[in-house]
Amino acid sequence: MHMVMIFLDGFGLGGKDDNPIVAAKTPFLDELLGGHLLWGKRYITHNKTVLRPLDASLEVEGTPQSATGQTTLWTGLNAAKAIGHHLHAYPNQPLAEIIAEKSIFRQLADVGKTAMFANTFSNAYDQAISTGKRKHTASTLSALAGGVRLRRVPDLITGLAVYQDMTNEILVQLGEQVAVISSFEAGQNLGNLALGYDFTLYEFFQTDVKGHKQLWDEAIGLVERIDSFIGGFLSVIKEEDVAWILTSDHGNIEDFSVKGHTTNPVPALCWSNHPVMWPEWDTLEEVTPGIVQLLLSEGN
Repeated sequence: MHMVMIFLDGFGLGGKDDNPIVAAKTPFLDELLGGHLLWGKRYITHNKTVLRPLDASLEVEGTPQSATGQTTLWTGLNAAKAIGHHLHAYPNQPLAEIIAEKSIFRQLADVGKTAMFANTFSNAYDQAISTGKRKHTASTLSALAGGVRLRRVPDLITGLAVYQDMTNEILVQLGEQVAVISSFEAGQNLGNLALGYDFTLYEFFQTDVKGHKQLWDEAIGLVERIDSFIGGFLSVIKEEDVAWILTSDHGNIEDFSVKGHTTNPVPALCWSNHPVMWPEWDTLEEVTPGIVQLLLSEGN
């Protein structure tokens, strides 16, 4: 079995009002769920799809943040409890040490499973890292901890990577000589890539960016882009032995009545072509152990 995680930063399960996810047209997601239902605290089993809400609070007072939420998601260890508070943006040294030891990529490498981080890294990114203008996020640190090669623009050009905005528009703005593609095509590229690995992660963080900016029409368009991406992905993997989960680290884009992150649960939207005993996940820290166990059980 091939396992894929599609990670949407800042994508929670909010109410019906002030919610771009509800306002958007999402035919592919609606078909998976049996209705326009990617909002509210729902437990759904529909055909090959399971949806469970995950508590992103990590049992720590305050609003969930990216560094601790993502570290928790990709290690199985409650990072906010470990450092005593929620931490935004980039992991600090204690979180980096947790990732180095417990990263899902490292855990899978240790048991002989292959893994891929599908995102593309540009020359501009490398320069920003080398000059100290930015730091690696939890996802990148997680991949590096497992010895996973970071994919570059030449990989993207040959269909062997996906950029963080799906369509490559930001890469073009950065001066890279790449073609702008549809989000549907980007989803197809991810599907084809995933068939070569036991585990694949794709990270999309424009949801959190648009949530912070609170641009309603742009947020709706972004959700519709995600839906098209899912459609392209499904068009490739629907007959293959693939299981995938769409999830997040905290809420944001789903509630425009709140400026910034929310305390809403996040989705564990799971799909598989062949029967899978999905864990009854309730929190972020249960996801990595569940994925590792599912992949190990496939080898027995």
